[in-house]
Amino acid sequence: MTPKKIDHDIARLITQLNSTEQPVFVIHRPEQHAQVNECFPAVEKMVSINQGAMCLGWQIWKTSLLVEAEFHAVWRSPQGELIDITPKPIKLQNILFLPMPHAIYDGAQVDNVRLNITGNNIVDDFITACEAIFKIENKGERAYQYELHLTGMEEKIHAFLQELRVHLEVMASQGLTKRSPCFCGSELKYKHCHGKALESALNAL
Repeated sequence: MTPKKIDHDIARLITQLNSTEQPVFVIHRPEQHAQVNECFPAVEKMVSINQGAMCLGWQIWKTSLLVEAEFHAVWRSPQGELIDITPKPIKLQNILFLPMPHAIYDGAQVDNVRLNITGNNIVDDFITACEAIFKIENKGERAYQYELHLTGMEEKIHAFLQELRVHLEVMASQGLTKRSPCFCGSELKYKHCHGKALESALNAL
């Protein structure tokens, strides 16, 4: 969800992003021609119709588990106002946006930057799983493609990581740790069960 204020956790994330800019709250006013999660073509079309410019940066989200930066584009109107014109799955009045004046978008997917704010190492594994999924989905030319075609071991690891990510988020939200019983019912601690399986999957990539 969009943070209500710029707090210590967000400040830590900004430091991790190596940014000297300050985040700003940008009004969310979706355009009819825009599609969910398709900010770059939406802003490009807006510029071609109404002039202005594309502004690249990071959209910042915060949950009870982490703060997360998503590479994003907003429209700068001819009057200089920043507007997020891309529809969201949920209704928002504004977003928290960190401008990156020197950023370049070449069509390749950019992974989110995530910061664990709980101290729970299960969240670290959740972040690791997310990063590994992105690595598979954007290997080589896949970074420029919208349709994903996987086979063999990559397909199996990808499916495993997708399922694991869901279970880890549930475990973290319940306050469970790597020392807690594994979600699969094996009666082993997570770290000796699916925690080990995660390590094996990462080594196989």
